[in-house]
Amino acid sequence: MKTRAITYVQCPCGHAGSIIESFGDESTSGGWYLSCLRDLSHGGNYDGLDPLFADTTPACPMCGRSLSPEHVVERGERLPATLT
Repeated sequence: MKTRAITYVQCPCGHAGSIIESFGDESTSGGWYLSCLRDLSHGGNYDGLDPLFADTTPACPMCGRSLSPEHVVERGERLPATLT
């Protein structure tokens, strides 16, 4: 079973994007993790304690600003749909 966590960020210039984390259930798929950026670039230089931002180093593709946890506007989790 796969779960997704989505962190929405917004740059002070107005551009918005998200960091998407996918987790595989350890009991059924061996416990895997993947993170990717949507509408953001990997050009940031965050060097803080938040592992999500430290690993993905998000930056705004419009102005080049490095993004950090202070730019988070919303966090959400999406559980997988079940088949009926």
